[in-house]
Amino acid sequence: MTSLAGIFFAMRLAAFFALLASPAFAGDGTCDEHWFTRNAIFHEAGYCFGSPLGQAVFGNEGCTTKSPDLTEAQKARLARVKTAEEGCVVDASRTSLDIPDLDIRRRLSVLPIRGMGESGCIGWKGGPVGLRSGTSLSAETLFQLSPGDVLLFSHEVEQAEGQVWEYVQVFDNGTLKKAGWSALEWGPEQCEGLAG
Repeated sequence: MTSLAGIFFAMRLAAFFALLASPAFAGDGTCDEHWFTRNAIFHEAGYCFGSPLGQAVFGNEGCTTKSPDLTEAQKARLARVKTAEEGCVVDASRTSLDIPDLDIRRRLSVLPIRGMGESGCIGWKGGPVGLRSGTSLSAETLFQLSPGDVLLFSHEVEQAEGQVWEYVQVFDNGTLKKAGWSALEWGPEQCEGLAG
């Protein structure tokens, strides 16, 4: 590695660790993520929201009930979210959430569940990889990974189609640029550096 390349990599590594220490990833937005995922399950089942937050985030157009019948898959996912959000308190009287990729999540067919740890790939060197709306090769491709991308992995993995899928968030100078599901392989050969 040349000295200029070494300096550039050190700067990207410092930026990545600054990102992990930022309020959006230090826990402030985690409860909002869980709230969104849990309530998206109810919204999908026709739930009519009474809180200002529920109405602002999901609306009540097309809602049918205050006691929706959930599928077994929805119940299982809901149980996982409830376990993850233990101890969270979200003020439902407000009208917005602190989730940097909320607009992207609205396009997902499988919502991610925030995990306990975080890791990252600093400087993607792998080939083009699609970030999808769900955990299937037939799911819509929302974005493509590009050389040099900084990838953050901070959500539970999902098993689907015989593959392990990860929710990947891509940042540039601390700003979220793209996100989605991918069954990508990553490690020292695909990344300039690893973190976490």
